[in-house]
Amino acid sequence: MTSHHQPPQGAAGLLLGTFDALQNGIAVYDAQEKLVYCNQDFRRQLAPIAHLLEPGTAWRDILAGCIENDLAIGLADIDGDWRALCDGLRQSNERRTSMREWNGSFFDLSYNPLENGGFFITRTDVTEKVEAENRLREREALLSTVFDTNPSPVVMARMDDSKVVYLSPAARKLFGDVEFAADLYTSAEDRTNYINALKEKGQVRDRWFNARAGDGTLRAITASGEITDYDGVACVVSSITDMTEQLERDELIRLVIEACPAPFMMIRADTGEVLFRSPEAAALYGETDSARDFYVDQKDRADFVGEVRRHREVSEYRLRLYNAKGHPFWCAVSARLIQWGGEDVIVSHSRDLTGQLAIEQQLARQREQVFQSEKMSALGSLLAGVAHELNNPLSVVVGHAMMLSDETQDPEVLRQIQKISTAAERCSKIVRTFLTMARQEPVRMEPVDIGDLIETAVEVARYGNPGRRVRIETDIASNLPQLCADHDQITQAVVNLIINAEQAIEGAEVGDAVRVIAHHDAHNRRLEIAVEDNGPGIPSDIRARVFEPFFTTKGVGQGTGIGLAVCHRVVAAHKGKIEISDLAPQGTRFTISLPADRIDTPCSPEETPVPAETAPVRVLVIDDEVDVADLNVEVLRRGGYEADAVYEAEKAVDALRDGGYDVVLSDLNMPKVDGRGVFEAISTEFPDLASRTGFVTGDTMGRASQAFLQESRRPYIEKPVSPKELRAFVAELSKEGTPE
Repeated sequence: MTSHHQPPQGAAGLLLGTFDALQNGIAVYDAQEKLVYCNQDFRRQLAPIAHLLEPGTAWRDILAGCIENDLAIGLADIDGDWRALCDGLRQSNERRTSMREWNGSFFDLSYNPLENGGFFITRTDVTEKVEAENRLREREALLSTVFDTNPSPVVMARMDDSKVVYLSPAARKLFGDVEFAADLYTSAEDRTNYINALKEKGQVRDRWFNARAGDGTLRAITASGEITDYDGVACVVSSITDMTEQLERDELIRLVIEACPAPFMMIRADTGEVLFRSPEAAALYGETDSARDFYVDQKDRADFVGEVRRHREVSEYRLRLYNAKGHPFWCAVSARLIQWGGEDVIVSHSRDLTGQLAIEQQLARQREQVFQSEKMSALGSLLAGVAHELNNPLSVVVGHAMMLSDETQDPEVLRQIQKISTAAERCSKIVRTFLTMARQEPVRMEPVDIGDLIETAVEVARYGNPGRRVRIETDIASNLPQLCADHDQITQAVVNLIINAEQAIEGAEVGDAVRVIAHHDAHNRRLEIAVEDNGPGIPSDIRARVFEPFFTTKGVGQGTGIGLAVCHRVVAAHKGKIEISDLAPQGTRFTISLPADRIDTPCSPEETPVPAETAPVRVLVIDDEVDVADLNVEVLRRGGYEADAVYEAEKAVDALRDGGYDVVLSDLNMPKVDGRGVFEAISTEFPDLASRTGFVTGDTMGRASQAFLQESRRPYIEKPVSPKELRAFVAELSKEGTPE
């Protein structure tokens, strides 16, 4: 053999050149185990011991050098003598082993004997193959770890026959040790559709179907799968999600929502399409598919949706909507904007405000009534003082004027007396109007013919303004029921409404007619009196104030602002109501509505007082106002009574002890000892005279006076009082009992 330093010529050189071109290392040894030849790749692989790779070097020496230089780590790791391994290699026909070098490379070593007793060694670098195999093993180990620890069931099965190749522990727990994936399906059609979808798209996500669990129960599942190649066979890898519990929870939620007594809805924000409605919502709005149909005004929907988009949620947003019957109603909507299926969806809850608004209106009316009552109470305190200060001098003026008219026949004197009487009566009416408006005592009920009452009111209104240009018309229905009412107060209310309408027309120079209408609402058992005009109407911004005392839009000296307040007070005292409404094309209507149950047994009016008896009756008059006391004494004496006066309540008891009086007339509001003190003294010392004691007073509005009159149950008349009224009052008291 020739050394590698001197390549042979001819066929031998061609053969050796071919060996050098090989990618495997080759070394040839003779029968004495001496190196004859090694190619270039063999030298590259054993570069650290290149000095040993010379012809004639013993194989064992080369092998020892490989072990010493970590070029055959695998041999050094073998238990026992490595030389014994070498002998075994020599004695066999062909032996192979794998080695690892110091730099981490791997190679295969093979021993091949020759016929002449020699042998040759091949050394092949298998590093890439070993690393690829290691990576494959590591990946398989990783995938196995991932699938084995994945809580979701994973199934891999062959596509053609559904033979199961792999079941994750979670899949085995759910389905058991199933052999074929086809056995999991409750419907063969489900598997066919699943496989066809995989073939068409390569993957499938969240496909629903029913599967059979290992315990035989049916489970609702979703499967996401892909096709993969495993050992050259097409397989389907599916990740399974058991949806049974979620569906049960969803069903529970659905049952709760459907059972919840509240209207819930899900609506697409853009289109208004109703995605879900609870039974309560269906009952409230009907079964329409679009929420746009709910809105009375489509602008309201645009505003509502805009508000929800801006703030993401709204609470108690008030809207006017149509209900299931197509009737408009007010509703409070609370809503939130969510994302569902990649689009904006409004989840809302509705609350019908019909009942609440009715309660709010009722509370508003009650608050207004309380407010008006508080104002009238404060006004009453003021008017009580004013009336008390005016009544005494008015009593003197009225009484003396009437007595003067009885004493003279001179026309000029009578004319002057009439002017005095007229002025005094006018002042008296003003005071009585104040007292009527602020009065807290029950009205004096009597049978009232509404037709006659309206005719009287119209005549009074016409008489007060004879030069008017406004005509007053009446429309009184026939067969109106007779009512129990205070005739004077209801008449005054109607007169005030007529005069108020006339003044509005004349002040604005708009309109020319006032119409008074009366009819019976049998269904609601109400009697309605309407006073309407074709005048300028009442501006909406002041309509709520027209019943306030002293509120007026008239000029100075043209109105007191108490006329409508009187109407409101009178109607409320009769358990009625008064309302304002507009007329088309112009004008205003005031409607008084009163309870109108027909009277089977007419309420009893007050009996007309009878004149005093001819037998002399002694009367003691007690009043701190000297002029008033003297006037009353004179009026009674002219009526045939024996009357005396005392001007201090303290002296009344002494006078009663000395005089033997039959009737006592006392003022209420007096200094030091008032009317209560006088009555208590009479009840103690003269109990028989207590039932013949009455009061003439101008202070019936004070709380103390009202309380005393109610407790004592004694009769009284209000100042100013006419001579006729005073004499009739005494006639009743002289009968030794409370006037009926």
